[in-house]
Amino acid sequence: MKSYTTGRNLYGILTKNTATANLTFGDEIANDDYRALCALHDWPWLERLRTLSTVADTANVALPYDCDLVREVAVIVSDTRHTPDLAPDQKFWDKLNESSVSSDIPEYYYIFDGDVYLWPTPSTAGNTINITQKTRVIDLSVADYTTGTITTATNGSAAIVGSGTSWTSQMVGRYIRITYINTANTGDGLWYEIAGVTDATHLTLTRVYGGTSIAAGSALYTIGQMYLLPESFHDLPWIWAAGQYWSKESDSRGADLLAIHGNIGSGSNPSTGRVKILEKSYLSNTTNLVIDDGGEDEIQNPNLTISI
Repeated sequence: MKSYTTGRNLYGILTKNTATANLTFGDEIANDDYRALCALHDWPWLERLRTLSTVADTANVALPYDCDLVREVAVIVSDTRHTPDLAPDQKFWDKLNESSVSSDIPEYYYIFDGDVYLWPTPSTAGNTINITQKTRVIDLSVADYTTGTITTATNGSAAIVGSGTSWTSQMVGRYIRITYINTANTGDGLWYEIAGVTDATHLTLTRVYGGTSIAAGSALYTIGQMYLLPESFHDLPWIWAAGQYWSKESDSRGADLLAIHGNIGSGSNPSTGRVKILEKSYLSNTTNLVIDDGGEDEIQNPNLTISI
């Protein structure tokens, strides 16, 4: 994975220009490309689950602040998960609401003006609404944080303890990597997403730590801001930015770098370069590209068919 700082340094190397003005230019171009890539498809790696609560006698609830598009809505009533259908259009929704109907069992939902609407109108408050969403992305702009050391990281635990650190809640959603070296009481070199920050020296991970346990240690670490792109493609926006830089300078290296990045497809024109590889590798959240229709495999009797 490449943090914002690592990617920015890569851009400086590729352009052979580490002036502040040029690095700022690279930030803007790289973030524009990042947003363009995220908007290209309904990517599985942008899928997030958010929870809301029903309000009694109120049909609508505001969508989560980071919701870009809604994929699915489910309402949990007791131990039952109800999945209402999406109302196809405003006319259909208006017909449903010609008369007032109240129930905790939803049949339809509708998205309008930043709210999710349920029909029938919920009659009880406090039932959980699960929103499966395509999440919004933010620009990368925060430098790596490396102050202090890691004293405790236990294999199988999500809790991390630091010393001399000044961790804040703003670091939630960033990634931490405990440095991997030969010395005992050091990390596994993998990046872990930060789920929460309790105080300046305590944080939790979204997944448990998988490396060798650290106890009473003083391990070096890095907290970095990451693109939500699959990690093998974290350099892609910076390659695009470097290509734009050299194109601006009328240098042939621009075309070479832009070709490596590739074009985003449109209409009958397919994507190219590494953008094409990104699509091929990550348009599905599974490596199995065969969808089972649920039917039993059958051998058809050829004597019962005819060719026309």
